[in-house]
Order: sequence, then C-alpha cells, then structure tokens
Amino acid sequence: MFPFLNAYRRSVYENELEEPEYSFADDRSDGIEIHAFGRDFAPVGTEEGYVLLTNGMSDRRMTLPASHREKGEKPRAELMWYVREPTPEIIVNLRWLAELPFMDATWFGFGHRVPMPTPPVEGCDFRTFLLLTPIIETDQRIAEALMVENDPVEILTVNLISDAEYRFIKEKGLDPFFDMLDEEDYPPIFDPKRKSYL
Repeated sequence: MFPFLNAYRRSVYENELEEPEYSFADDRSDGIEIHAFGRDFAPVGTEEGYVLLTNGMSDRRMTLPASHREKGEKPRAELMWYVREPTPEIIVNLRWLAELPFMDATWFGFGHRVPMPTPPVEGCDFRTFLLLTPIIETDQRIAEALMVENDPVEILTVNLISDAEYRFIKEKGLDPFFDMLDEEDYPPIFDPKRKSYL
C-alpha cells in the first residue's frame, strides 16, 4: 500500500535478521508482503527454520476500542510465525490472518484467539490461532524499533492450539497455560504433529 513504509519496515527487520531468503509479494495494491528469514533456533544447530514476518499490516490502524487505547494497546501490528518451511499453505494463512482485522473491523493483541471451523494447516488437528508477543530477544527488538506515523507497532507471534487448550485458556487464563507450555517444553518452531497438552 505504501512502498516507503514497506522499505522502512524491511530495513528494521534486516537490522536484526539480515536479508530474507524469500519474499512473497501480493499482487493487489493493498497487499501484504511476507518475508522469510532463515534462522537456527537451537544453539547446537539442529533446529533450522524460518521467521516469517508480514510487511504491510501496520499500514492501517486496527479498530481498537477506546478503553483498550487508554490501556496502551497498540493500534498497529505485524505478524510473525516460526516455521520449518514457508509453504504456500502457511503463507496463505498468515496473509489471511494479517488481513482479518480490517475485514471484520476488529483488532489483534496479546493473547487473542482466532478459532477456525476446521484445521487451517494440513496434517495438524489444531484449529485455533493464538497470538502472543515474541520471547526471543532479537524479535522483541524489532517490535521496540517499529513506529508507523508515530504509532508503536505490535509484533504478534502466530501459534496453533488444540480445542482442549483453547478451552483451558478460556476457563483458567493465559498464565496457567504458559506454565503448562514451560513444563511441556513447547517448541519454538510450529510443529503440525505436536500433540495436545490436555
């Protein structure tokens, strides 16, 4: 939508992640680019994958309720997904998620869930997207550096959770869920074959 903003965001991304190995453009004038940055997720070099980052979602402000603006929630966001490979299916899902707040006049923030009628990724039984903030320091720095028209930009990581995990969060909250992820050694890279922890 705004080429100068895309170039600015990409420079912020590359400052932390170097150049992307792949970039997936969207032919529409208001389309959202997706960059795939190679990363070794483990100190011993056995967890190679990609950091996928949208570029263009934060061109527009999300429809944030006034009460949430007063609490300091950010009106703009970009999405990040840690994957083994940037498959066409994952790219389509990530782009759709990045466009959803503007289709439904809503907003995304930390802890938001997006339940789907069917699993969005083949080979994975989970059908609810869970959006969190990055816990990896380099990715946190991207969020701290990004500003669009004087608005800070939230970076939200994409995760898929099971129906039972979704119910657990609704009933008990996010903190007990995070404790469970720590106990189960939740993998940083999306694993479509991960079993539900509940």
